Amino acid sequence: MSYAPHLTLVSEVLPVIRRDFYLTDATILNPNATNPLFDGEWLALDSAYKLARGSGEGAVPAWQVFAERGRYDTQAVVKVPVLFTHGYEAETDVATVAGLAVGDKLVVSDVAMGGQNKRGLIKAAGAGEHLVVAFVTRLIGTTKVRYWCPTAPMSFHI
Repeated sequence: MSYAPHLTLVSEVLPVIRRDFYLTDATILNPNATNPLFDGEWLALDSAYKLARGSGEGAVPAWQVFAERGRYDTQAVVKVPVLFTHGYEAETDVATVAGLAVGDKLVVSDVAMGGQNKRGLIKAAGAGEHLVVAFVTRLIGTTKVRYWCPTAPMSFHI
């Protein structure tokens, strides 16, 4: 599994508001954990107002982790920063890139990375309502996607 950055902001970070939240499972902050938290993963708030991975397609808003794997400050305070408000454009490999095209709507769901399940971006598919968090703006090779994340998730009927 790659240890390279999994999230690269294309737009400036200055207008984006970052916010720190506690985690439901703080053990994922340990870079040597069985399934550690990656930069670029998407986490949702649970009923205790803590971030959690969840599973399946997200039905509640989620935010992207903006901290590299194994950062000491996140481990020390047991909080993780997320890109909370204002739109941005970024690239990530925490996604299922196969079958994507420019303009596709992206939702948060489970993605496989190195034999582990992470929370990343997949194409919104199937009939019904989908909580869209981003739109594909460019494909980078076969492993990364560039996307635009608006200021808030939007619900679409597909």
